[in-house]
Amino acid sequence: MTPFCFIHAADLHLDTPFVGLGKIDGMLQQRLRDASLEAFDNLIRAAVERHVDFVVLTGDIYDGAERGARAQARFIAGLRELDRNGIACLFIHGNHDPIGEGWSALRPEDFPSSAVLIKQCDEVRAVPVRRDGQVVAMVHGISFRTRKETRNLSRLFPAERGEEQFHIGLLHCNVGGQAGHDNYAPCTLEDLCNRAIDYWALGHIHKRMELKHGGPVVLYPGNVQGRSFDECGPKGATLVRVGAEGHVELEPLALDVVRFAVLSVEVSKCRSLDEVLASCDAESGRAMAEAQPRLLLARITLHGQSPAHRDLLLAEAQEQLLPALRDRLPDGSFWLDRVIVDTVPVVDRAEVARSTGFEAALVKLTDKVTASDQEAIQLLDKVRAPLLTGRRFEKLLPELGPEGARAMIQAAEARLLGLLETESGL
Repeated sequence: MTPFCFIHAADLHLDTPFVGLGKIDGMLQQRLRDASLEAFDNLIRAAVERHVDFVVLTGDIYDGAERGARAQARFIAGLRELDRNGIACLFIHGNHDPIGEGWSALRPEDFPSSAVLIKQCDEVRAVPVRRDGQVVAMVHGISFRTRKETRNLSRLFPAERGEEQFHIGLLHCNVGGQAGHDNYAPCTLEDLCNRAIDYWALGHIHKRMELKHGGPVVLYPGNVQGRSFDECGPKGATLVRVGAEGHVELEPLALDVVRFAVLSVEVSKCRSLDEVLASCDAESGRAMAEAQPRLLLARITLHGQSPAHRDLLLAEAQEQLLPALRDRLPDGSFWLDRVIVDTVPVVDRAEVARSTGFEAALVKLTDKVTASDQEAIQLLDKVRAPLLTGRRFEKLLPELGPEGARAMIQAAEARLLGLLETESGL
């Protein structure tokens, strides 16, 4: 087998709007409008600089069926740049840009010969990829005809190997019912493993997920550019190197130009508003260093039992906390979208225990329950049963030993005492 390399990208959503943001500074609005297009430019540049043999795009190239003239113009420009550098591009369409719906300004003759749109929707098309006249890989793919594709398209891929080359499958789908995404073209990991495919190039899930590393490789590269605070962290594509024996090496490529982050700042040791702001400065500086040279859009959550709790609530109520933090951060490279105050006041537990009323009873109950390993576990189990209905809280209430159960109960007590103290003090 001849060694080769390619880039696997998905979910470009060209010219996509950003969602769920607060009021954005005017200077940043244009940067956000251009972000998905510039991330696509970064993808093309990475393919050229890495001298890859080809690029595969696995659906949702456009954000909607209507696609948009600006997005289509940028896409065809990128394909032509790849063609000038001898790089083929093979792509399919997904639920956002189905073949049978919407409008396209591009004609078949607009595409360079090295660009291959797999527009078949009822059968899988196989396309050989050549280098110096020799076939190095067989690429199999299928597109969505309509937005709501309910068929298990993976079963249409070949089950028996017809050639000795490396086989790549392009599929926009939801493997295993991944939460947060529509269950279009549903399939299981077992379905994919039962096909004669060496590398499954998947699209649809916006988080990078390596479901299987070998026999076959099954990978979601994630989307190329994050679009909201539900899509935090690095975004991009994956460089795939295939060796002479079919061994696969994967390298994530960060291509995003705007990055989202939710920053958690512990302020338990902060005695004043100024110390809280300094802690936020430190965490923001760390996040900016990781994101450079990108624009970082961030939200900050303040948490912990803090002596500065009431000052934070007052500053938040007067709508001064967010501006105070923004004034301390550099313009152009960082935008703070929101500050969430999730702190509670410091409570003298011993004093509460000496008092009367609900708070004192709560402290005594906690002491009694946490004194016994068995009682701590039993109490957590009593809470667990009703909350796990529908499995919504499964990650919040993991299986815990005695120490973990005790720590969770004590944390719950501290939280409740703090909230009661806040309520009575306001």
